[in-house]
Order: sequence, then C-alpha cells, then structure tokens
Amino acid sequence: MSPFVKLADPKNYIACRWDFRFDHEARAYWVPFFKQHVNTIMMLGVDVLTRRGMPLAAAETMTVSCREEFYAHFDRFAADPQGAGRVTILTLDAWRDDILRKHGFVDPFEDLKHRENEIALPLLPTVVRELDRHVGDDQILTAVKGIFAGNIFDMGAAASSKLMLEGGLDFFATRNNLPARPWLIDDYDQFAKALRQRRYRKAVYFIDNAGSDFLLGALPMMRWLAQRGTKIVLAANERPTLNDMTVHDVRSWWPRIIATERSLADLPIEIVSTGTGEPLIDLSAVSDELNAAAEDADLVIIEGMGRAIESNLDANFTCDALNIGMIKDAMIAKVNGGRVYDVVLRFRGFNESTS
Repeated sequence: MSPFVKLADPKNYIACRWDFRFDHEARAYWVPFFKQHVNTIMMLGVDVLTRRGMPLAAAETMTVSCREEFYAHFDRFAADPQGAGRVTILTLDAWRDDILRKHGFVDPFEDLKHRENEIALPLLPTVVRELDRHVGDDQILTAVKGIFAGNIFDMGAAASSKLMLEGGLDFFATRNNLPARPWLIDDYDQFAKALRQRRYRKAVYFIDNAGSDFLLGALPMMRWLAQRGTKIVLAANERPTLNDMTVHDVRSWWPRIIATERSLADLPIEIVSTGTGEPLIDLSAVSDELNAAAEDADLVIIEGMGRAIESNLDANFTCDALNIGMIKDAMIAKVNGGRVYDVVLRFRGFNESTS
C-alpha cells in the first residue's frame, strides 16, 4: 500500500479535513448516528448469516457482544474526544467495520447488494440505448444525471437507507427529479467542454454502491468514455463495507453484465482493487495494483458522497479530476452549504488544480 500515484502532493494530502475532536456539533451528530445505524447493519447481517445456515440464536448472540463493544468504543470517544488522536468520518468508518468484522459480520449487505443488482441489471440495456439516442452535450448531460440518480442507492446515509429498505427508490424517477442547475457545486460546463475537446487516454473510475449506482450510473459513463477510445480502470474496494461494490462483487457479476449488455464486451475496461475497505477513501494508502494501472491515467473520476464529497473534495491530482455525487445526509449538506439531495460536480483540469 502506498499513496495514489496521481496525487499531486502526497505528503500534504489529507483525505478528510473535518476533525471531530474539535467540532462538538459534528461529534454530537455522528456518534449517535453510527450507534443507531449499526443496529440496521447487524439486522441485515443476521439475515445473511441465518440464510447460510447459522442458528438464529447464535447470530443474535453475536449482535449482543458486537453492540456492547461498538457502543463502548464510540461512547469513549464522545466522553474523551482528545484521547484517540485525529478523528474523521474515515476513522469512524474504520472503527465500525473493524468491530463488525471482529464479531463475524464480514459482509452484512451481501444479500441486499445482490437484490439491488438483480433489480438494476435488466434495466441496463434500456439506459444505454436511451443514452445512445442522445447526441452532443445532451448525451453527456444524460450520462451525468444517470450518475447522480444512481448514487441515491446508499445504505450509509439516513435519507436514502430508509427508502432503500422500504423499496421506495426508483432510478428513473430520481433522475427526472434532480435539482435544476446550477447545482450545489456545478462545474458541468467545464467538464463537458473537456470531453468535447479531448479524448482521454485512460480514466480511473472509483466506483461506489451496488445496484443502480454501479449498473445504471457508473457503467454507462464508463461505456461512453471507452467507446471513444478511453481505457477504463474500474477501481473498487477490496473489503466489503455497507452496500459498496467490492472488486470481488464486480468480478463475480461481470459475466452477467456482459451477457446482458453485449456492447461492453470488447471495451477496454480493467477491473482493479483499491486495496481499501471503507465507504470513504484515503488515497494515501492504495494497492500497488491500482497504482500500476493508473500511472498513465489522464482523468480521475471519484464518485459518491463518501469518496467524492466527505473525502477528497479538495484533493489535487496530476491529471484532470472529477468529483461527482449526491448529498444524502443532513450534516453533510449543512457543512457544504446545501440541502439533502443536492448534487455536486466538481471538475478540475490539471493546470487549474495546480495554478
């Protein structure tokens, strides 16, 4: 593991600048949020384990010990915020996932990811045929709106996780009801201009959630780029976290994806592991596999509220970079001066980011 090869200033890079040791309001929000949310995660985890043969009583016993350790750990931080070093959302994510894995909840969202993929995959040909009917800037805008709409499928945010569990999310309805431009951060015109004026040699695309996010949002954009000569490095987590697609999920689903949408079959798309395992991403430590694949990239795309907004929003790279995602949490909206379901598209050309 080493710094991402495209970081402009690895020594001074900070994934998350929001330090909860000193932000009382944020700490008072996130500690209870994580304590409440872990119960939803364990509920899904129990279902996964019992479907695979574990007795219900044994799975429920696991939740008791996991909850006790989890609550104690987060309560210690709340009581002594200066006692754990620098603490960001990435830190809380790592604490959560480490404790869950310790108690046997390795991939609590495994079945939910599978269900969401099963629902979204048959819609992929419809989405790409529709995209193909558009031309010029309208085609680029349609692809971007698809990324926004897919990104609502997020089990790590309060606003969307409840809707997901209740089956109340719809990709096409979400896309039709996106906020009007100008968006909260809106560099779309610069991004569209860059796509019109050049053909990127290679793009690294950091994917996010399963279901419509990956299949109906990220993949059509990758396809659009790849059909125009851009090699795609599809970068996915090594370890499971929430409903994010892991590299293992992607590789497992890839034959079915190709069978469903044959236009993807011969495109230059390379699937690699980031080496990471949180819903945010700390680019100071990624896999050698990713760095080898990304060395000659001239575009980095970071997608999702966690990877692109909560972390890395102000990161600089030695190539063009796009941060894109939807805000699905009230506190994230507040600190960014927006509202829940606002969308962010930040694009920096290499010369702009280093000037």
